Amino acid sequence: MEDKETKAPKKGAKWCIAKIIRVITVPPLMALAAFSLFLTVDDFYSSIWEYVAAVCFIALLPIAAYPLQLIIPPFKHRGREGQRALAFVMCNLGYVLSVVYAIIFSAGRPILTMFLTYLLSGATLLAVNKLFRFKASGHSCGLVGPLAALAYFVGPALLAVGIPLTAAALVSSVYMKRHTVMQFIVGGIIPVVWLIVCILILM
Repeated sequence: MEDKETKAPKKGAKWCIAKIIRVITVPPLMALAAFSLFLTVDDFYSSIWEYVAAVCFIALLPIAAYPLQLIIPPFKHRGREGQRALAFVMCNLGYVLSVVYAIIFSAGRPILTMFLTYLLSGATLLAVNKLFRFKASGHSCGLVGPLAALAYFVGPALLAVGIPLTAAALVSSVYMKRHTVMQFIVGGIIPVVWLIVCILILM
């Protein structure tokens, strides 16, 4: 059973800081940052089109959920819950399309590793949320996963930024009553596990 969330705090200076942290650590922005930093890694991309596909499927498609939520009937009258539900759909659609792209165009192992990690993490989040009725944090998943991948592909020195950023996102999420500590931790563990599995198999 997941913990019951209490009423969100009143808006003020602390709330604004927490909101800013949440915004700059949203999964699409973290994905965009990670895939852009991978450009500095020799032989990570077989072609520039792999980078374009990554940005389109993993970053831009999920962001499209926010304007689309205002016009798609099943979601537009559900407020933030509608945004969250549509974002979940768009994220997983992007993950599926990224893997399809990788298979059709014989993408390199590094980018295939990333695409599969996103797909498997998204599927696991869906299973945990729907089957076990536990609200594992998609925000944490989309933050910790790219940071772990950056530490592996670019260098562990990036953890000097990643760890404090994750801690700040955890505190802001708990403060704003978006997730409990356990929900955030579970959400972060999921992509790390799948990243390790994919690296062991593909790399």
